[in-house]
Amino acid sequence: MTSESRPPDRQNDALNAAAIGLPPPPAGDVLIVEDDRDVSSLIEKLLTREGHRCVKVATAYEAQVAVRTMPPGVLLLDLSLPDSQDLELLRKLLQIEPRHRIIIMTAYDNLDIVIGATQAGAFDFITKGPDLTERVRVTVRNAFAAIAQEVNVSHLAASMARRDRYSALISHSSAMEPVRAAIDRLSHSRVNVLISGQSGTGKEVVARTIHDSGPRAQGPFVAINCAGIPDTLLESELFGYERGAFTGAQNRKIGKFEAASGGTLFLDEIGEMSLPLQAKLLRVLQDGRFERLGGNTLVQTDSRIIAATNRELLGMVRAGTFREDLYYRLAVFTLTLPPLQERKGDIALLVEHFVKQSSREEGKAIKGVTPEVLRLFESHPWPGNVRQLQNIIARSALQCDTETIALRDLPASFVQELMPSALLASESSGQTPRHLETVPAPTAAALHDHDVSAQLRQGSVADRLNAALEFAFPSKDMLPTVEDLERAGIRLAMRRLDHNMQLTALRLNISRATLYRRLDQTDAALPRRPGNL
Repeated sequence: MTSESRPPDRQNDALNAAAIGLPPPPAGDVLIVEDDRDVSSLIEKLLTREGHRCVKVATAYEAQVAVRTMPPGVLLLDLSLPDSQDLELLRKLLQIEPRHRIIIMTAYDNLDIVIGATQAGAFDFITKGPDLTERVRVTVRNAFAAIAQEVNVSHLAASMARRDRYSALISHSSAMEPVRAAIDRLSHSRVNVLISGQSGTGKEVVARTIHDSGPRAQGPFVAINCAGIPDTLLESELFGYERGAFTGAQNRKIGKFEAASGGTLFLDEIGEMSLPLQAKLLRVLQDGRFERLGGNTLVQTDSRIIAATNRELLGMVRAGTFREDLYYRLAVFTLTLPPLQERKGDIALLVEHFVKQSSREEGKAIKGVTPEVLRLFESHPWPGNVRQLQNIIARSALQCDTETIALRDLPASFVQELMPSALLASESSGQTPRHLETVPAPTAAALHDHDVSAQLRQGSVADRLNAALEFAFPSKDMLPTVEDLERAGIRLAMRRLDHNMQLTALRLNISRATLYRRLDQTDAALPRRPGNL
């Protein structure tokens, strides 16, 4: 197409259509693109009798102008136009509005053209012959039926999406109201979103809900954990690579940005990304283009970014470890998730959901938890949030042989965290956590006694330790050794600080070398994360 025949910009579409005498076709009408006036007039008369109103054009230029002002409808397209060749115009018209149903008309019954037109997106194919009018009538009727069916399916999907928008958010607490309100605001938006909150609060669940209720719900949702992949691999995961880009790159690989085009890319733990990679990410967010590793061709992407972090990014910006310009690109809309400790009213609901899930996965008929377990769950601070609760129930369901998860089914590590004496007593007597109901009464009662729990959370550190030791070791025969106390303290600190060695050493007021040495002496199998955070 020459520069003189190139269609004008979209904002002037209505004026341009009027300038060449083309009224914008109303919804449900037909655009006839045919340079043979006799054929176009014949089709127009036929479709008018069928109740359609038609607009006729004779060139590719006029077709592109007309289709820009036309709601999704039916186009009858002749492939032999003076200013267009082969399937060029078909592709351009579908690019302008992919929801159109385009019926190809040609004087030649060519199988290659039929296959090419179908692959390019044509709805149907008509050969100009003696039965042209009947073929047009039936095919146009089928095309409008397909449009109506698509509209109905779309309305049904939208209705179900509205009804099920929050189905993944297992909550009825007031603490989650701001989250639901934010999703409502984001449902008609394409802006980037930054979700913050403690680990395990459900940031990816919220990201998926935003995606499913937004304008890109039909596109892909692609997630990547920036903390779980080394920088060198993370770059290739995000941007992909060409064959031969590095040793072992046998074939081209599509990156996450490319895979998420038209949908949502979820960047979890964005605060763990290095500064050099942050700069590359910023460029993609600014330009919408990038190069695969080992390539020199720009790849276009159109993906909405939802990032998540459990870190305080503005503090990292002030410290120079996170780019300020990238922060404001990501945080167009910010959303903070409350910890589970602030959602106590949701615990029973979450327990019911996770019990059903675990029961189904394990092939068991578990119906719930005992009142004692539920009281225990509702009094626990849940430092690992919803993810920790889900994990505890999954592990308990594995142990459970009845219809109800009881105290004896809870994981030993979880019981030890709640009340160390329970595990110590069971170990000293050779009992497993499954037999905790036989532990002496004061110990078993402490597992679900709210008053005891409150006492252990009052006063100074020394007061709380004294109270805990009094409850945990009621007799001289149960007194722990210094080694027992040190091992329990180190394990507790490691769990609370996500096995971060540096933070654990700082919190315990010892050097990292001392911590490594004592870990080797106490429990070499304890997981460790070096941690320079």
